[in-house]
Amino acid sequence: MSSQLDPLMVKIQTQLLRATFLKNMAVLKTQMPTIYQYYQNYTPTKVQLGLDSHGHVNLISNGEYVYQEDPKLASQAQIDLFIRNPVQFDYEVYQNKDHQSKYEHERVIHRLFQKRRDELGVYSQFQLKAGDSVNFIAIIGSGLGYHIEGLFEKFAIRSAYVYEPEPDCFYAMLHTIDIEKLLTDCQRRGGEISFKIGGNENEFVNEIYKSFKRQGFFNIAQMYQYRHYLSDKTTDAFKKIKEVAYRYQSGWGFCEDEIIGISHTLTNISANKAATLLQHAKFQVKEQPVFIIGNGPSLDECLPFIKENQNNAIIISSGTSLKPLLNYGIKPDMHVEQERPMSIYQWVKKVGHEEVLKEIPLICLNTVYPGILSLFKQPYVMLKTGDAGTSFIHDHISDRYEELFYCNPTVTNASSAGAIAMGFKKLFLFGLDYGFKSQDEHHAKDSIYYKDIDHFKMHYDFKVPGNFVDEVLTIRTFDNSRGVLEMLLEQNRDVECVNCSDGARILLTTPCRVDALPAFPVIENKVQLISQHLASCFDNDYTIKHDLFAEFSDVMAYFDGYIETLLDMFNGVNNKEDLTQAFSAQYLFMNSVDAGKQRKLFHRFFCGSLNYLQTSIMSNLNNYHDEKARNRFIQFCVKEMSDHFIWLLADLKAHYNQPARA
Repeated sequence: MSSQLDPLMVKIQTQLLRATFLKNMAVLKTQMPTIYQYYQNYTPTKVQLGLDSHGHVNLISNGEYVYQEDPKLASQAQIDLFIRNPVQFDYEVYQNKDHQSKYEHERVIHRLFQKRRDELGVYSQFQLKAGDSVNFIAIIGSGLGYHIEGLFEKFAIRSAYVYEPEPDCFYAMLHTIDIEKLLTDCQRRGGEISFKIGGNENEFVNEIYKSFKRQGFFNIAQMYQYRHYLSDKTTDAFKKIKEVAYRYQSGWGFCEDEIIGISHTLTNISANKAATLLQHAKFQVKEQPVFIIGNGPSLDECLPFIKENQNNAIIISSGTSLKPLLNYGIKPDMHVEQERPMSIYQWVKKVGHEEVLKEIPLICLNTVYPGILSLFKQPYVMLKTGDAGTSFIHDHISDRYEELFYCNPTVTNASSAGAIAMGFKKLFLFGLDYGFKSQDEHHAKDSIYYKDIDHFKMHYDFKVPGNFVDEVLTIRTFDNSRGVLEMLLEQNRDVECVNCSDGARILLTTPCRVDALPAFPVIENKVQLISQHLASCFDNDYTIKHDLFAEFSDVMAYFDGYIETLLDMFNGVNNKEDLTQAFSAQYLFMNSVDAGKQRKLFHRFFCGSLNYLQTSIMSNLNNYHDEKARNRFIQFCVKEMSDHFIWLLADLKAHYNQPARA
């Protein structure tokens, strides 16, 4: 059809497209060199640029024009539809129904929500309109890019993430829009624009997380999703972000948790507890099979096999799986705990079998409630990654000790990560279901869950593929735990892992029912072998060289200045744009861990509370349509957040060396 067009017009349009491409490539060469190199000598094969019968620049795929009308007008119509019905990630503001909560952060977040509800009502909702500021938008599909230009013209976009599964389309877009202007607009507002070309939906959602990690998680509260065209890949990406976006707002932690954690850490590894710390692995144990035991419902059918082979494998129990094992006459060779609340101590006390517990070594994270250490034979401590106590030990005491990655969110993660860190290479999973077939059967039958809570029904969030069945029910925590185990195995490809659990499918494991497992030979002198191995993996030389409480107090003296700097960033904040800039500056300051080991430790204590408060404030703020009311609410939030951080520092100073709190 282009042959019917005026040759001069075709020539001019072709030159304009070429000039735009060369300009964009020059920008990419300095700003995004990886993309520049990819397209430096690129030749499209599936999608081509062309001029349609009306002289419009269009895309041609399989001999057909992609846009059935003027691409610019079609893109504008799509934007208008987006404004009327925007797709936005719904960050749920935490609403504390218990006004007597023992945690101050819950009371603060509740006051923020209550203030907004009192002023706007329960069902207030943010409405998007032209001219609004948008902190973050994920755009699926680049097409010719006219919709991207249009979005930037309609809104004050701070950060954008563009995902184009088809490299040919992005190549075409380089000929049609001004990339430099998009970059400049985002940078001027303190944000960024990033491009993901090719790849799959998992990479798409992971890159969004990385963007939040760079720019600040408060952007989640105003994350829009815009899909330009339909295809299998864009549909998969759109579906994936709906499935896993909840992970973006989880696992941040709170300073109050870290205050409890540092008290537990310093107590647990002080000389009077006789605990030892996991060192960097010295050797591997390739031959002995290790049974990792969880408390999923399929554990019941595995108990006879585990008992039959208790002399043929190293058995590691996890959390509440301890009771079903002991009641069935199985004594674990090691028991793992990871939780910091006092309730874990109370649960273990209810297990009974006090004399047997005194024969079992305890493997625990540094943050566990100290009272639990005295219930077992000998405590062995593993340093939990991302923890303030771990940062203190690593950076201020000694870096000889292993930092345990992938040990959260559930205790089976700690068991699996701990076993691998101790050098074991053959893992067999029993009761690590990470899901359930029935809402009435969600843990092993002899579990403390059924004894303490009558008729406890587990509500599920969604369904996932099963290990031996098509699908099972699960909740977000279980699914997150399963995902973390998969990441652990991905990082340890030399570990052989067999999944005997009748629950969720776990990637990088081999499904195998219990009755299909091979015979295991007896492990000679198993008790002695385990004792010697633990002695080689753990030590406590630090306890005779350091007064840990005094040394922590010295480091904590730096925190006053850091808190003052953080709160000074609120000076001059009068509106949403000011607050966004202040939040960004606070986030960057908090995450500048390269500024020194004292700053790194400060980050560990306060980054979680910063993320939750910033995100909660921004989430509430987005409901205000009246500018004056919104600005008054901002002043209320600034005071609440400032007072809370001052309170947190005082609480840390008052309790880091006090008896452990629940």
